[in-house]
Amino acid sequence: MHRLALLLVPALLTAQEPAQPEPRDLLRQTADAIRKYKSYQLDSLSVIEMKGGINNKMEMPSSISVRRPDRMRIESRNQVASMTMVSDGEHTWMYLAPLKQYIKRPAAATPEAAVANSGLLKGLPDITKSIKSVKLNGEDSIDIEGVDFPSWVVETRYNKIEMPEQGMTVLDAVQLTWISKMHRLTLQTSFGARLKMPSIDVPVEMTQVTRTVSLKLDPDLPDSLFGFKPPEGARETPDWTLPGVSNPDVIGKAAPAFAARALDGKEINLAALRGKVVLLDFWATWCGPCKRELPYIEKIHREFGSKGLIVLGMNVGDKKEAIEKFLKTATLTYPVVPVDPASELLSTLSVNAFPTVVLIDREGKLSAYEVGARGEAALRADLAKLGILGPK
Repeated sequence: MHRLALLLVPALLTAQEPAQPEPRDLLRQTADAIRKYKSYQLDSLSVIEMKGGINNKMEMPSSISVRRPDRMRIESRNQVASMTMVSDGEHTWMYLAPLKQYIKRPAAATPEAAVANSGLLKGLPDITKSIKSVKLNGEDSIDIEGVDFPSWVVETRYNKIEMPEQGMTVLDAVQLTWISKMHRLTLQTSFGARLKMPSIDVPVEMTQVTRTVSLKLDPDLPDSLFGFKPPEGARETPDWTLPGVSNPDVIGKAAPAFAARALDGKEINLAALRGKVVLLDFWATWCGPCKRELPYIEKIHREFGSKGLIVLGMNVGDKKEAIEKFLKTATLTYPVVPVDPASELLSTLSVNAFPTVVLIDREGKLSAYEVGARGEAALRADLAKLGILGPK
């Protein structure tokens, strides 16, 4: 049930709206509110209760500390387990206390991406596709450490949600979301539903209430907060033996549709590149490993750009000004394409960490998907399989 809890805890929301905002617009503008802060700390408490076929109550305190562009720490625990994620801009470490094991992954840009890259959300459906109705359900005030935050209350109702990998069906789900009028941050949620499971005759009545108990915006966060030291007795493992931490199942599938304008104004359309081998390098200016990889990707572009290879630098999340400033010190002659973090391309390819390199063959199918800094020789070997040959 810990996975379901992660799914149902909503992201931070924002909007710049009139006195009576359109509720769906509030829910769509998920990330913008928190992005304007250079740093933040948020503590929350989730209380999950089940009655019926299962009777259980669990409290789950969580804390998130973020210092942009590349530092974060996420901690969550309940009565039986705890989880820690730490990113120092180079790597993200994920430690599960019950297993006394941790994995190391390339750095993730946001808490949501770090959780997604951990594998903890593997197999969970996109519940936004099951939304039945959204409406404003009044106004309220949320108290956080003695400060009142006037808030809108948004009600979201869902159609049936199938969760085959978890062996359950979610029925009659209703979520209430308290959104601060001033900051447009989600300060509290309440989720209720009936859970139908094949192994239990009686549906389980489930409720989850998550409230913010502490909120600091633009605090001064020290480097020491974002370091990871394995606890005594912990050991590193490649994948926790959990699903979802390996590369997504995309090899051999058709490349997703994508069209955008490169930084130099050139129109980019993946469908129009059929017949070429395409290298997509997903990177960000804050990513140290990305910066180390760029010179050899540029080298490969210069060597094979006239021999059937198209290289596209897919910059994720940076503002145009930041990219242009970076490119003054890093000479890249291939197109750089700004990609919105909410792009469907990223979700389809499960791009959650950087660098991520994706190769598309001449038939428009995905032929390689690699996360992290792997070096020039490894990339040349992948390209050789597609007929792009050259010295190692």
